[in-house]
Amino acid sequence: MSIIITVLLLGIIVFIHEFGHFITAKMFHMPVLEFAVGMGPKLISKKVKTTVYSIRAIPFGGFVSIDGMEVEAENEVENGFNTQNPLKRLIVLSAGVFMNFLSGIIALFILFSITGVISTKDIPAKVKNVAVSAEASSVLQKGDIITSFNGNKINNWQELTKNIIELNVSGYKGQDIDLKVLRDNKEIDLKTKLTSGEGNNYILGVEVDAPKMNPLDRAKLSFLSFFKIMEEMIKGLAGLVTGKVGLNNLTGPVGLTKVVGEAYSSGGFIILLNFFVLISLNIGLLNLLPFPALDGGRIIFVFLEMIGIKINKKLEEKFHIIGFSLLIGLMVFVVFNDIKNF
Repeated sequence: MSIIITVLLLGIIVFIHEFGHFITAKMFHMPVLEFAVGMGPKLISKKVKTTVYSIRAIPFGGFVSIDGMEVEAENEVENGFNTQNPLKRLIVLSAGVFMNFLSGIIALFILFSITGVISTKDIPAKVKNVAVSAEASSVLQKGDIITSFNGNKINNWQELTKNIIELNVSGYKGQDIDLKVLRDNKEIDLKTKLTSGEGNNYILGVEVDAPKMNPLDRAKLSFLSFFKIMEEMIKGLAGLVTGKVGLNNLTGPVGLTKVVGEAYSSGGFIILLNFFVLISLNIGLLNLLPFPALDGGRIIFVFLEMIGIKINKKLEEKFHIIGFSLLIGLMVFVVFNDIKNF
């Protein structure tokens, strides 16, 4: 079951990516020879007008074959890829990554719409209720926004929780805690004690006033989450380049089946939606890297042409062939590493 789910998940993501290339190529009247999901021998194919639509045997990857990308065809194919102006070629090459990013943001919006869950980083430390048994009930009121805890500035609910945890770890002895709260647009100083909770832990005893999200709020949060996830992914890639993260930490299609299967069994559709976001953004970011054979590598050559530096097409093609060979080698390594770990 986990294999089927993984294949479907990757198939949808690859389809969305390749559809970006396909629809923009069609928009500029470029001749598209084939739109394929998967690699290897054809399983199913149908030709509609001049384009073959196919599903191939190896259920990972895919491609859009645009006539005129080959060096020999540069001046022979009418409306071929290489005969188009650099801006049109740039749009077609970037469209796959754009679709991955856009579908990831839409999936985040759906996720927030279904769950209503907001990251504690995005919730202000605003008090909804104070437990009657809590020491803080005599000083805190509904609507108070906590701006400082024990001398530490508080920007959100996550920071408040972190400060309380750290105080427990260091050994809270019942001493007074200095609070600053915003009440009726005025900042006031308060003192309170933490209250004994479960497991010898001490709590403030307040409930957060999480804001209800309208569609605009969900859209904003989706974009914010997109940028936060991208930031973490870029840090991960930087770790690979600098050697802080080993290649053994990479997971390929084989390892993904295990991870997705375990996650789906514990969290169902919601977890799959999370995986869809992460894989979509990963594929988009990886394709954007300025490496030969990837979309980003091809984009670099178009950018050079746009600023007046035109690279010989045969030389460019050799760069892409070398890059593709290196990528195949990396994929083989990752698959063997997956099998070993599996």
